[in-house]
Amino acid sequence: MAQRQFSLQVLGVGAGASFVYEGLISSSFMLLHDGEPFCLVDLGLGVGREVVRHFGDFPETIVITHNHSDHAGELPVVLRVELAKGRKKRVVSHETVSERLQRYRIAEHHQQMSPSELADWVSAQEGEQVPIGYGLRIQFFPGVHSEASYGFLITDEKGELRLGYTGDSRLDASLFSTLDQAKVFIMDARPKPNPWHAHFEEMMPWLHKPNRYILGHGLSAEQVQEAYADLPLLLPNQEVCF
Repeated sequence: MAQRQFSLQVLGVGAGASFVYEGLISSSFMLLHDGEPFCLVDLGLGVGREVVRHFGDFPETIVITHNHSDHAGELPVVLRVELAKGRKKRVVSHETVSERLQRYRIAEHHQQMSPSELADWVSAQEGEQVPIGYGLRIQFFPGVHSEASYGFLITDEKGELRLGYTGDSRLDASLFSTLDQAKVFIMDARPKPNPWHAHFEEMMPWLHKPNRYILGHGLSAEQVQEAYADLPLLLPNQEVCF
């Protein structure tokens, strides 16, 4: 039987203030099976419109890495509108993130409905692998960030490690070593050092194998071409097989 074809399409690569001040879509990507979307990773500021523009509708499953506005800011609106259309969404995250999303991120809906009425919340426990579609399973791993943030590994039905993503985290050897086992490894980093994100210079040792990429840098295509053309930086609309 032919191996299923999985890919991801980058929707945005913005940082925290990028959408508000510069119009850059927040860091996010869509998972595709044979070109069809089935799982969205993060739903920060500006991402929803990109989903509608590229795919028409939101997939059933939405993975959220953490409760910052550039990763979860549009979740309340999307969940409410989709529910009104009869499409209750499935929100997958680590249990710590799930609790924070339900308590704080969707607080604007609490007087109207409970979190369980609004969405199906899949709260993954430590070490648990959760199905996300087409035989794929996701497992979360803690990063080091200013908010509880989790990277993940996606494994296929044969047990092969297909995709690793750090989410927002400063460089953490344990996290990066775990995710580096995947066929495709996507790292979030920034051009300059700061306390809560990895930065470009630190990424060099982790670019030692093929299919290693950097996402979430908050740079325009012009800035990348001018200053960082030698780095494997992902830009919106790029597609990567995994």
